[in-house]
Amino acid sequence: MQGKVNILICDDNIAVHESISAYLQAENMEYESVSNGEEVLYKLEDQHFDLLILDIMLPGLFGTEVCRKIRLTSNVPIIMLSAKGEETDRILGLEIGADDYITKPFSPREVVTRVKTILKRTHYTFPSEDAILTLGEMKIDRNAFNIKINGSRMEFTPKEIELLIYFTINKNKVLSREQILNKVWGYDYFGDTRAVDNLIKRMRKKLPEKNLGFEIKSVYGMGYKMETST
Repeated sequence: MQGKVNILICDDNIAVHESISAYLQAENMEYESVSNGEEVLYKLEDQHFDLLILDIMLPGLFGTEVCRKIRLTSNVPIIMLSAKGEETDRILGLEIGADDYITKPFSPREVVTRVKTILKRTHYTFPSEDAILTLGEMKIDRNAFNIKINGSRMEFTPKEIELLIYFTINKNKVLSREQILNKVWGYDYFGDTRAVDNLIKRMRKKLPEKNLGFEIKSVYGMGYKMETST
């Protein structure tokens, strides 16, 4: 990873800021703290952050609405925090574009571990004989963690890139929603898989409509398949 990581923490509880920031400092990460959603949006317009830790229950704009607004213009990784432990809240966080979800009360060590896991995907180099994946007109650089289509770099979120890697490695295979959720998010979860459908819906909107050499197809009653043209 090049340079220091800069994290933005948004929570209206000062104890959360103090506990998480202490662990970030111990890992030599820089951070800034804000207490409401409006401040988050203002900060992201003015500065670069490598990751956002975002509470759901915020004064003014809820964290879910902040996340939706961010995803209109930015792919910054987002970890959502919530005092609610219901699975529906977790799925909602994933549906709107969050990269991870942590339920309060939590250990700040766990939060920082999740931060490091996501940053490894987006910053670290992963030596591999398959570092470059090619499918049709799409080229995925797993070391740089970026995607080019027809030579132009595309703006995808970390989760979207992980899903495209998973699809590419398993091209022409039908993958169930449960398999995708477990692989891309790391949850062994069988139930409401709307997060997968929403992620694919957002991803399809970003992909050019023609001459890709592949297509993400829905397979009724089963899941999805990355089908190649050749």
